[in-house]
Amino acid sequence: PMRLELTQPILDFADMAKLHDIERHTHGKFRSYKLDITYPLDWGHEGVEAKLASLCAEAVDAIRSGKNILIISDRAVSATQFAIPALLALSAVHQHLVREGLRTTAGLVVETGSAREVHHFATLAGYGAEAVHPYLALESVSSIHQHLTGHLGADKAMANYIKAVGKGLSKIMSKMGVSTYMSYCGAQLFEAIGLNSETIAKYFTGTPSRVEGIGVFEIAREALRMHTAAFSDDP
Repeated sequence: PMRLELTQPILDFADMAKLHDIERHTHGKFRSYKLDITYPLDWGHEGVEAKLASLCAEAVDAIRSGKNILIISDRAVSATQFAIPALLALSAVHQHLVREGLRTTAGLVVETGSAREVHHFATLAGYGAEAVHPYLALESVSSIHQHLTGHLGADKAMANYIKAVGKGLSKIMSKMGVSTYMSYCGAQLFEAIGLNSETIAKYFTGTPSRVEGIGVFEIAREALRMHTAAFSDDP
């Protein structure tokens, strides 16, 4: 099968632009498709299961129509559009494609504003992300570079951030005895804490857990609370 190789898994804005237009760059050998993981805010937390089911079906349809790179994206998030947590959406799609026997036919890329710390990238990788575009983190690093000492430009600041995340991922993988990102990707070398067994079985299948906890609706309710706070006009 054809492979699209990356030197490292954190994508900058130029990388992401190429990926969205990959069909033209590869003369049709690769075709990308965006899975929008946002839904109208007025659906409330009850809308999360229906949206996840829709995303899974959409992913299968996209692959069967010839797409081989799926971009799981929360770019459409706004005051009126709520984003399902990226890790939940990613794992749901990843697990569904595994069950359908389609996972090896497409790559999964996550385009999210929620990935900031190394642990965020580690969990996304562990649950199937071949690459991650942390647009909000990169925008933030770019915007604050002017307040830093020295002559660090925006591009260099973003490159330094990407390099630092890469080093952090390498450190995590080495501690787990994994030598390559490909081996780590989808390996689920984690234990769930605070999720109930029904949610784990359905959306994080195969993840060990020694305690019970909240379910998918509670996850969405907490994410909605944070969304409302982030888009509030209050200081």
